[in-house]
Amino acid sequence: MSMIKRIRAILENFAFFIFCMVVILFLMQLFCFTSFRIPSDSMEPALKDGDRILVNKMIKGARLFDVFAALDNEDVTIHRMPGWGSFKRNDILVFNFPYQMNRWDSVRMDVMQYYVKRCVALPGDTLEIRGGFYK
Repeated sequence: MSMIKRIRAILENFAFFIFCMVVILFLMQLFCFTSFRIPSDSMEPALKDGDRILVNKMIKGARLFDVFAALDNEDVTIHRMPGWGSFKRNDILVFNFPYQMNRWDSVRMDVMQYYVKRCVALPGDTLEIRGGFYK
């Protein structure tokens, strides 16, 4: 009987350990880091369509919203956690592209569709584009 109790205790400890690891990984993905797949070939040759990148959410703060409402194409309210840094030139940014939907008084975003681009200028910079190339 003692052997069965010992095996049961080991299994309970293992199950608790796995549960804790899943919770920790979920929280890290929600607040710290997450991965994205490059959705197009616009970043080639540095990043190719289908490549995966790891995004540090702590720089500008994680965004929190109701994913299920977004999947149902409902309007969602986005809350942003405080961040610990700022973007720099040549950083890779993941963002939702804003669009107008038959209204000129507001801008919408599809929070389930993302874009991956490189930061080429910062506030206060002057950006010139000639012949498809920036200076």
